[in-house]
Amino acid sequence: MAPVAPSLHHAPPPTLEGGQLENPTGKLCLLTALYAVQGVPFALIIGTLPTLFATSVSDARIGVLSLGAWPFALKALFAPLVDSYFSRKAWVIPCTLASGALWLWLGHTIEALVLSRDTTSLAAALFAVVLLLAAQDVAVDIWALELLPARSRPYAPVCQTVGMGAGNLIAHPLLLLLSSSRLRDPPVLTLPRFLWLLGPIHAALALAAALQPEPERTRPRPSLRRTLESLRAVAATPTTRRIGAACLLQRVGVAALDGCSLTQYMRLPGARQEHIACLAALQAPVALAAAVYAGRL
Repeated sequence: MAPVAPSLHHAPPPTLEGGQLENPTGKLCLLTALYAVQGVPFALIIGTLPTLFATSVSDARIGVLSLGAWPFALKALFAPLVDSYFSRKAWVIPCTLASGALWLWLGHTIEALVLSRDTTSLAAALFAVVLLLAAQDVAVDIWALELLPARSRPYAPVCQTVGMGAGNLIAHPLLLLLSSSRLRDPPVLTLPRFLWLLGPIHAALALAAALQPEPERTRPRPSLRRTLESLRAVAATPTTRRIGAACLLQRVGVAALDGCSLTQYMRLPGARQEHIACLAALQAPVALAAAVYAGRL
């Protein structure tokens, strides 16, 4: 019989660590929230901002905006730095605080950038946010294994899947619905206010991370040179090359459709952002279920 995948609906039982009863639910919630804030900029770059810009700028300018998501694709380049220097918390806390500060700044300037159609400056700001969150992601992936008890470590991928999905759901379909002036005037939540709220949320997450105990290291930290050599050895294996080629080519056939369909739809007569929000909301549970299923393969 195939093993049943972990689910957050059935929290893992308390475990004995160091002779003391420990309940990992709080740590699982913290990890899920950290992954959720990583999903927010992707939802903004891929969904919300192209919807808002669709009728005022060209597809080329929206393409420039999408470059803000690049740092996540380049994580392998700076992951050795995160792995070789400082503790995981020493990366998680500053990256979370700094990205929160950038969200606060964007909350005050996003309206002017949208009105002036300055996608280049907006892309640069989002690039900085995603760079910080990509470094945070590398640290959180490793920190999860140190933070959680041994019996709860299989739940770490579930936290990532649920967290990223929740961040995407909040920052794309839900934000589009709440910011629509056609549904309610004035809107329930505007884009500037949403970005401003991310600042205190990041500060609260950084505080929660700071309150977590520092795990004891059972082995010395590898040097940067040794980490780079290990990365090169892994990258040279045939399996890694095949997986890399598959990931590189898997979306070639649908990249143009994914990149342009949203903006082309918004330029049709009668198209509204609420329509995009409803379509994205229907898509979210399917994407989440597919991610969980893929994790079981």
